[in-house]
Amino acid sequence: MSLTLDIVDDDEAVRDSTRALLESYGYTVRAFASAEDYLNSGGNAADCLLVDQHMPGMTGLDLLERLHAQGSHVRAIMMTGRSDPTLEPRAHRIGVKLLHKPVEEAQLVRWIENAA
Repeated sequence: MSLTLDIVDDDEAVRDSTRALLESYGYTVRAFASAEDYLNSGGNAADCLLVDQHMPGMTGLDLLERLHAQGSHVRAIMMTGRSDPTLEPRAHRIGVKLLHKPVEEAQLVRWIENAA
């Protein structure tokens, strides 16, 4: 089963390395440099959305809350490198898994498989 994943991360190196890693597992991966780019693309109905929390403009959680409010049921995983006690309850409320960077390869793949 080939899953389609969308990555939203403003860090080009992280975006490219994550894309290459996930493609090596056989996933189809599309990458976006910002939440706004993702929204402007039409959302693309991926099997799983992998987003960074801290980006210029709209944050990852803001994007996911907007999609949720619009009725989207895309499964999502949010990653963050910063500690913020307000993120976990907000993410949990809309059914988003929150992972703290650095995320181990096996852990990321396991969460993607569980989310999709």
